[in-house]
Amino acid sequence: MIQLGSIRFRLAAWYFFSLALILALFVAGVWVAMRSSVQHAVDRDLAVRVQDVRAFAEQELAESPGEFLEELQEHSLLGLGGGMLQLTDENGTVLFRSGRLKDANVDLPPSSSTDRRPHFATRQAASGRVRVASQIVTAKGERFVVQVAEPLEEFDETIGRFEDILIALAPMLLLLASLGGFWLSSRALAPVDRITEDARRISARNLSGRLRLPAAKDELQRLTQTLNEMLDRIDAEVKRIVQFTADASHELRAPLTLIRTAAEFSLRRERRPDELADAMRKVARESVRMSRLVDDLLLLARADSNADELQLAPTDIVATGQEAGELAATLAEAKSIAVSTEVPPDPVIVNGNEQLLSRLWLILLDNAVKYTQAGGRVEFRMRTDDSHFEAIVKDTGIGIAPADLPHVWDRFWRADKVRSRDSGGAGLGLAIARWIVLRHQGEIEIGSELGRGSSVKVRLPLAFRGEDRAVCDGIPREA
Repeated sequence: MIQLGSIRFRLAAWYFFSLALILALFVAGVWVAMRSSVQHAVDRDLAVRVQDVRAFAEQELAESPGEFLEELQEHSLLGLGGGMLQLTDENGTVLFRSGRLKDANVDLPPSSSTDRRPHFATRQAASGRVRVASQIVTAKGERFVVQVAEPLEEFDETIGRFEDILIALAPMLLLLASLGGFWLSSRALAPVDRITEDARRISARNLSGRLRLPAAKDELQRLTQTLNEMLDRIDAEVKRIVQFTADASHELRAPLTLIRTAAEFSLRRERRPDELADAMRKVARESVRMSRLVDDLLLLARADSNADELQLAPTDIVATGQEAGELAATLAEAKSIAVSTEVPPDPVIVNGNEQLLSRLWLILLDNAVKYTQAGGRVEFRMRTDDSHFEAIVKDTGIGIAPADLPHVWDRFWRADKVRSRDSGGAGLGLAIARWIVLRHQGEIEIGSELGRGSSVKVRLPLAFRGEDRAVCDGIPREA
């Protein structure tokens, strides 16, 4: 069934009207060319007849001037001038008029042309149109106006038959060409139907399906490839969202279950004050863990949706690093881990968010302390070059296996899930750290060797480069 609003119908319609216009112009052009060609042939023949009359006049006037008109009458009967001949003098007096011209009842008024070249005109006679050629000729000192004529009846009939053929063939050709155009548009748009059919089979529950690529390497194939690439991205995002939701639910279930268990255990019967206090400590500890997890989830959700426009301002990044280093040293005392901090003596200014930069260093240092055994060492160094700030957090901890390194930035990913949960981690820290670095137009990379520790490097662009850094030398650092 043909749909009037479909692309196939619109293409066929445009093809029909375009072809109709082209065909109309072609038919008009052919008709004009045909008429012009016929008229040109007649005019050329009439010009030859005029020259024949001129040559005859020169010959006869030289031999017998007195018998010229009689000879002209005899030769006109034999076809001189095509049989339709009129001769006048310079004053317009008719000297000779052929019998055939009289019989055809063709009135040729004396020509007023003074041009020595043939002059052509079309006149209407009782029997039809007549083409007339007039020219002044000179023979043996005598000047005459020679007029010859040719009936156009046969030519008009030929042109009429040609017009009938054009009128009959043009609609047939237009119809056949339109049907061919509709068939071609159907063939050309067949891949679109296949794309539509394949797309209808793809749903949120079946994002693994893909569109079949057309065989021809054309725009439709590029469109199909682009749509498949878009489906790949959507599929990856949906899987990530599903995984994120499942992991978030799993992470929230553990503290909620512990809180509920502690509450039910406390309410089951009378408890001693120390038992109630221990249960409340468990509830408080899990509440803090769950609150921290919810905050991280909200931060990542806002990051994914770009709901919050990050406000960047000139910030002394050294000050944020010093504070994070001091806090990490406090956390490491309980595990007898040595934390060394090395920062530049002067402020280093970057365009950043002070709160997020502080959180970045705390995440990296907290991970280093968590995964370093007692008696280990954590190093935190900051340095600059002409255009960038660089920070390195290095530890002597358990390290990461080479196969696990590509996954460290994934949300909720943990190489040792049981150990991480016991130590309070949810697997979101490095994902948040990477987001912070990227939002500051920086780079972050991690290197690790299993059993020998890890090293995380962060590079951020400076707000002042080269000699311009002297501008910030006088900025005081907070105590």
